[in-house]
Amino acid sequence: MEDIFAVKRCNKIIIHGRRAGEHNHRPPEAAVWCRIADTRTRGFIGDGYDVEEDAVRVCHQLNAKSQVTARQS
Repeated sequence: MEDIFAVKRCNKIIIHGRRAGEHNHRPPEAAVWCRIADTRTRGFIGDGYDVEEDAVRVCHQLNAKSQVTARQS
């Protein structure tokens, strides 16, 4: 059976604010975070994950549950 959920790496831009009176502020930082995508709807499930291994673990759990549910139907 094909997996329904997949981990997708997404770009995250962190913008640093500036307080009143400050003239210089740090430039934005580019980072990566991971989300779990539903391949059927192309939507995302849950919140994003900063650590890819966490997203992969949850993705495997969701796929295992969906396969058990599909077999019972």
